[in-house]
Amino acid sequence: MKQKTNNLRKGLYSLMLVGVLTMGISLVSSAQMSYGIKIGAGAACQSDLLELANNCDVRFSPTIGLVGKYQITEGFALKSGLEYQQKGRSFTEDNLDVTNKLQYLSLPVKAEFSAGEKAGFKKGQRLYFAVGPYLSYMLDAEGKLDDAKFNMKSDTKDFDAGLGLELGMEFPVFNQKALQVGLNYDMGFVEVYKSEPDLHNKMASISLGLLF
Repeated sequence: MKQKTNNLRKGLYSLMLVGVLTMGISLVSSAQMSYGIKIGAGAACQSDLLELANNCDVRFSPTIGLVGKYQITEGFALKSGLEYQQKGRSFTEDNLDVTNKLQYLSLPVKAEFSAGEKAGFKKGQRLYFAVGPYLSYMLDAEGKLDDAKFNMKSDTKDFDAGLGLELGMEFPVFNQKALQVGLNYDMGFVEVYKSEPDLHNKMASISLGLLF
C-alpha cells in the first residue's frame, strides 16, 4: 500500500509541475485572465486510499480563498488559487465522541472544460468540469475527546496532496463578472497521521465563486 501511495504521490507532483508550467505559458501568451473569491461548505472524512468513506462520521468543512482563472480557448481554461480548508473526521470509540479538525492552506491547479452558447446555453452561461491536483500545507491540527481538546500537530504530516474534481455552472452577473456554483470533491493520496496508517483526507462540498 505504501509503494502504491508513493507512486501516486510522484505522479501527482508531476501533474502539478505540468499544470504550473502550462499556466505560466498561458500568461505569456496573453490569455484572458480573471480573479475572484471562493467560499464553500461541505463534509469531510478520512478513509483508506481511493475509498469514499470508511465507517467514520463526516464533519463540517468550511473553505474560503482566492481563485484565478486563465481562459486559453472558449472551452478550456486553467484555474488555481489559495484556499483555507478544514478537513478531518468524527467518530465514536468506547462511548467517547472523537473529532479531529485539521486546517490546511491548499494550492489547487485544475484544467477546466466548459460548454457555452454552442451547447444551447444562454449568453454568458457555461456548464463546466474541472479536474487537477492539489497540494496542501498543514496549518494546525486539533483533536477533541468529548469536551477535552488536545493538539495533534506532532502526529500529523505537514503536507497533503491529492486530486480535486469540480462540476458546476457559470452565470453572468453585474457587469463583466461571473458567478460559479460548483460541486467539489477532494481525494487525498497522502497518509494524514504518523501513528495511524492508511487514513487519507476526503471532502465533498458546494462552493460559490465570484470572478472579476
